[in-house]
Amino acid sequence: MLKTIYIKTQKNASEYDGGTEAFAARMFKAGIDVREIKEWGEICSSDALVITDTDEKIFKSAVKKCSERGLERIFGVGLDTGEFTGYSYAVQDLGVSASYLKLAYARMAGEPFEVACTDRLIVREMTEDDLNSMYELYETLKDCPYIEQLYEYGRELEFTRNYIKNMYGFYQYGLWLVFEKDSGRPVGRMGIENRTIDGFQRQELGYLIGKPWQGKGYAYEAAQEIIRYAKEELEIDELFAAVDKKNRASRNLALKLGFEYYADVPEALELYVKKL
Repeated sequence: MLKTIYIKTQKNASEYDGGTEAFAARMFKAGIDVREIKEWGEICSSDALVITDTDEKIFKSAVKKCSERGLERIFGVGLDTGEFTGYSYAVQDLGVSASYLKLAYARMAGEPFEVACTDRLIVREMTEDDLNSMYELYETLKDCPYIEQLYEYGRELEFTRNYIKNMYGFYQYGLWLVFEKDSGRPVGRMGIENRTIDGFQRQELGYLIGKPWQGKGYAYEAAQEIIRYAKEELEIDELFAAVDKKNRASRNLALKLGFEYYADVPEALELYVKKL
């Protein structure tokens, strides 16, 4: 997990749009420490990003020396890409969001990206290691007629691998897992998927909460953060929700979240839409 961001620039970092003070304040709210450094030797912690306008070859040499000092998982984000190439992730200025930098770190570190955190819940990408817990979650919904159950283990594992690569990797969204903070257990699965509507690919909010955790407001709590993320980070301007006509609870949640009826579609579904 990303813990520290170092800023290492050839010119005064405060000259970059966004400013270091405002940047540090935003990162602090996201639980990330920010340190502006002048020399590479000032890097003193693992699990870090370095935002830098330095040539990538110089950065890689510095990371190698950090590794020799026992500091691992240090990755670079290029600042002001007009001056160089080579970094996997780059920003034009210091107005970048904490979510983008957390995503960049997660991708380079090979870790699941944490999408949102509320008072009671954590929403993050699923991994292959979550598969057994997912079966336990879906077992609580085995009698629910509105839920499509998981495949048998081997097929589901292959599906999960492809989903992580193609959905998370390409679109940077998909269905995520919802974890209860107190217990650490996955209590639901929610997120954003694609659906063809009126001949165009649209984004759809999907949600389910395991039976033992229903009635606690978890779906609404997590969905609000996912909608915020869709608007602010993914710049999605509208979301759809597909609801089985018999599923009153799902319809009520969509309406509570501000979705409005859009149209009936095949398979006894109703479509709802929310402008973001």
